[in-house]
Amino acid sequence: DAADWGMIDPLLAAGLMPTLAALLERGVRGNLRTLQPMLSPILWNTIATGRRAAAHGIAGFTEPVPDGPGIRPVASTSRRCRAIWNLLTGCGCRSNVVGWYASHPAEPIAGTMVSNRLEFGAGESGEAPLPEGAVHPPESADRLARCRVHPQEIDASAVLPFVPDAARVAVRDPDRLGRLRQMLAQTATVQAMATELLATEPWDLTAVYFEGIDRFGHEFMEFHPPRMPQVSEEDFEAYRHCMTGIYRFHDMMLEALLAAAGEGTTVLLVSDHGYWNDERRPDPREGRSGPVEWHRPLGILAAAGPGIRTSAPVCGGGILDIAPTLLQLLGLPAAHDMPGRVLAEILDDDAAAPIERIPTWEEVDGEFGLHPPDLRIDPEASREALAHLVALGYIEAFGDDEEKARRETEDANRLQLAHDCADAGDLEEALRLIGELRPPLADETPVRLLAANCLVGLRRLAEGTTLLDALDGAAMPNTTTGRRVELLRSRIDALE
Repeated sequence: DAADWGMIDPLLAAGLMPTLAALLERGVRGNLRTLQPMLSPILWNTIATGRRAAAHGIAGFTEPVPDGPGIRPVASTSRRCRAIWNLLTGCGCRSNVVGWYASHPAEPIAGTMVSNRLEFGAGESGEAPLPEGAVHPPESADRLARCRVHPQEIDASAVLPFVPDAARVAVRDPDRLGRLRQMLAQTATVQAMATELLATEPWDLTAVYFEGIDRFGHEFMEFHPPRMPQVSEEDFEAYRHCMTGIYRFHDMMLEALLAAAGEGTTVLLVSDHGYWNDERRPDPREGRSGPVEWHRPLGILAAAGPGIRTSAPVCGGGILDIAPTLLQLLGLPAAHDMPGRVLAEILDDDAAAPIERIPTWEEVDGEFGLHPPDLRIDPEASREALAHLVALGYIEAFGDDEEKARRETEDANRLQLAHDCADAGDLEEALRLIGELRPPLADETPVRLLAANCLVGLRRLAEGTTLLDALDGAAMPNTTTGRRVELLRSRIDALE
């Protein structure tokens, strides 16, 4: 999540990511275009399904509880179409899936799945079991629970590469160091489970999701060199090595993953988006400090192994192309309702031999390892998972007003779907969804600016101009919003 060539390339040049360097020498690399909105739950389910948010149904971090009050984290039961591990189950193949976003409860696929509910909760001891439903098959839960790394196991020797003066920093900033240990423990847990399954289970596909780079970015990227104006010299010196540290840690883990997978394995390394890491990092003094503001629209793609060319250019790839390309490598057809393409330019002649697409995988009969439609999610477990999202800063605490939380979540997800439709070129549907929003969200400047962009895209220039005129008071000069308004005005002038 959030891996970016802008961070990786200087480390490669300095010889600090030798595993990835060796992978690239025998394979390909390129940018991977993301989609809007750049939210991890949406994007990783797009990567897994080859479908946009409007089709797969994951529209944010949370959703209204379908049969009761309040909200809950998005779950595997929220997804409305089959993921690639479901398709493989239906074709008699086995998958290992570890930590994928919105994969709890684990689906009954052929193979082994560990959901994204795999780290320790607040106050849990190192002996705590994995949450119910976190592992399929259930009889593997105890074995995989022993792979979990507790934050208390992250000792000084593990922290020092990230914060060399950790002893002194811990006195003045213990909470941030505690969060660093939690993130390292979660990342190490995913690694331990993935290598355990690679070594002990038969598999055709192993899909592993690492959240660490993104979580480190939200916590530490503002301290990455060069020093940002709002960062104190003391904080800069304390945390300037954290982002380099997490990339190097991932390179070390990649070495173990590749060794466990074996030389005959085809490997795809992808990120859902990038992460601003230079002078274009968001400046909170301009009102640009939200998590999505840090996301850069180009992620990474690296691939090597059987079926992959060496040093071939990757031309215009995007996250919608990953599922069709994986299916091609596995000898299976993509579907016409997957808008992405097979990245044929990275495949050798044998692997690139065309496979005729089928209309859709959704109507193919068979056992695909899906949950029954009436499966209920434990409300208490949902509350704990919500608290975890709040602690990570992904969502705000809603308080005790469950109806207000439900309304705000419905509107937030409707807005995300509007962004998705606008990104896909379905501007009429985007405007329809915007029109269903309620105040105060409907009146916010970014929402009205999105509507104005859609109107201009539909050549409804007079309506777009009227909406922009109403925004002038909110769009202050020399701000991101102000620049976007002026850019749209220039576009209207050109069209007129």
